[in-house]
Amino acid sequence: MRVNKDRRSTNRINLSRINNVCRQCDVAALSGKGELDITIVDISQQGMKLSINCDEDRCKISPLDEIFIRGCIFNDRIGFLSSQKAVTVWKEAGFCGVRFVPQLEFAEPDILAMLS
Repeated sequence: MRVNKDRRSTNRINLSRINNVCRQCDVAALSGKGELDITIVDISQQGMKLSINCDEDRCKISPLDEIFIRGCIFNDRIGFLSSQKAVTVWKEAGFCGVRFVPQLEFAEPDILAMLS
């Protein structure tokens, strides 16, 4: 697991290693334009980078769109992020970034512990 730091002020936990094994970070989410098939690429308390898995879903999410996360399988832990809201901050090709509203109550060490 890598912890990234770039233009954002918070550390982000990169999940690419566990995503390569059976898409372990799939998210059940809904935008105002329909259901979304997305996977977490990296995550922090403030937000996450998502992979938009279907070409048809790319038109269902745009910057400033609100999304509602109904649930997530996070490294075999069901219920993580359930009923969480987020706002899309950016979108580029098959990826987008969202900001949690409100931010997660989980601290970075808690998220890392879920992965072990």
